[in-house]
Amino acid sequence: MRSQHQLVLILCIFLIGLLFSSPAQGFIEREYTIHEIIDACTNIVFGKVKSADAGRLRGIVEVKEDVKGKSNLDEIKINFAMGHYRRETSPPKMVGLLKVGMPIIIFYRETYGIQSLGYVNHTWFQTRAYGGHPGEWWGFTHMDPYMSRTFSGETTEFQQIIRAILAGEKWVGAPKNAVKALVLTGNSTRPMLSQVPVYTNTVGYEYNGLKSVRKAGNRVLAYESTRDASLPDLDQADILWLGQGEIANQRYRLNKSTERKIRKFVKNGGIVIVSGQNSDHDRPCETGWLVGKLTGVERPYTQNFEVTKSGTKLFSEPNHIQPGQLLIDDAWTNWDKSYEILATTNGGKDLVVGLREHGKGLYIITSMRNDNQDTVAINKKLMENILYYAANRLR
Repeated sequence: MRSQHQLVLILCIFLIGLLFSSPAQGFIEREYTIHEIIDACTNIVFGKVKSADAGRLRGIVEVKEDVKGKSNLDEIKINFAMGHYRRETSPPKMVGLLKVGMPIIIFYRETYGIQSLGYVNHTWFQTRAYGGHPGEWWGFTHMDPYMSRTFSGETTEFQQIIRAILAGEKWVGAPKNAVKALVLTGNSTRPMLSQVPVYTNTVGYEYNGLKSVRKAGNRVLAYESTRDASLPDLDQADILWLGQGEIANQRYRLNKSTERKIRKFVKNGGIVIVSGQNSDHDRPCETGWLVGKLTGVERPYTQNFEVTKSGTKLFSEPNHIQPGQLLIDDAWTNWDKSYEILATTNGGKDLVVGLREHGKGLYIITSMRNDNQDTVAINKKLMENILYYAANRLR
């Protein structure tokens, strides 16, 4: 009988073996951000295809630069013959894409062996190795079509993006006229269930739902997430989305400096969108980040609400949203006359969506509950409508 220590070690090796792959077939099925891929790696290598043997189904990558980590490798040898044939992926097809001299990127994590993602010629592929020692052959598993949602451009363009992200630049690769949204998230909600059982800089369900909204009319939307409540990149953004529970969850999370920064951002023309916050009967959510009177209150969740005449446009473009198609939790009440109310609940006593202008900018206050996969799925249409509305209100 194996000891408890041995069983734990076997379990750890098994979990790490799932890196960059799903438990069933090895294909990555949820969308990952470039930031997540970079964070999940111990190493990123830029190289060139040194050789590609279509007969023996083998290839060699010459390591040109260690962009993240120190690989101590001059070359990476890949045995493509080990791969499987399914979903339009096969070893011959993969080797057929490789031409001598082509730039190539290898992302990998070295723990108990190596699990890696490669990128070349608009194509993602996965390989594995046991030790990562110089001279060891890495085994190809498959091409991964799902990863094209993360990136699908030229390899040299991808290399530039990776360098920029590692250098700390924001909204890398976004068009010049893109609406830039900064999302404060990750401090109060659990990350998405993932096939990658390692730490990443982490995408939650709310952020992933937002990122799926790629355009607002003719304007492209570009996103950056942060867990830093000091919001160091706020001056580069057009929209600030304060995510589920980021203002208040168990306690108030913003300090005076951040409150002033948010008020100044709105005064200068920015738009702040507030998702649901956690208020208790004896601890209403504080509002130092806001201009105007408003009180956060503890309420049971509901899907009942009424749209006001002012809210008709927001609740109909681009998605028509009716009662029963939105999940509302702890709400806002006691607003002053400076607010434009778009939807209410609890007999008109609580705010579901409201607007408050300040200077050149705008607050959009909501009571949406976006704390997990199911709640985000319900509220996603309104999230899209709000982004659409905000993008068209920007000056």
